[in-house]
Amino acid sequence: MPNSNKNPKTDHTTNDRIATQSNSQMLYNFSDQGKGKWRIQNDVVMGGRSESQLKMTEDSLAHFSGRVSLENDGGFCSIHQTVEKEPFIISKDSKSFLITLQGDGKDYNFRIRTPNGRHSYAYTFPTKGGENWETVTIPFNLMEATYRGEEVDVPNYAGENVVEMQLLIGNKKAETFEIFVKSIAVD
Repeated sequence: MPNSNKNPKTDHTTNDRIATQSNSQMLYNFSDQGKGKWRIQNDVVMGGRSESQLKMTEDSLAHFSGRVSLENDGGFCSIHQTVEKEPFIISKDSKSFLITLQGDGKDYNFRIRTPNGRHSYAYTFPTKGGENWETVTIPFNLMEATYRGEEVDVPNYAGENVVEMQLLIGNKKAETFEIFVKSIAVD
């Protein structure tokens, strides 16, 4: 894993500038809001042995890193924020989530939960790795309903308000990871 104490270059790519200039609606900006109520949730909740941490860098970016272990039927690390009492209101015109990040070349899973049931909507995406920033676009209609990792027979996400957001790594292999996140928006 690259040096955990480094600060990523804050010279964001063109994709980042385009995303912030578009008609996007910011849901969470770590640079402005800090860590807030975001917290770690690893497989230890079910007996696993994975470890992770969430820290803010000197440049006010979320730094999520750790080690995924398959011991004891484990296999995931995640960060999440629950806002049951004050859900994120999603504009009816929005069609996708935009996550501005600096990845490590590994796959991550973005999940959201709405007030309409216990299931989540999830989408797995690759990151490029390296020192460049990227804005990952996740179309609402590609986010499939799941509950505890199993598919649920309901339509894909349709833009309802959000009471929980989660970023997860769980690629069915033991691995270290490191990702920096600037913001999550909808467009």
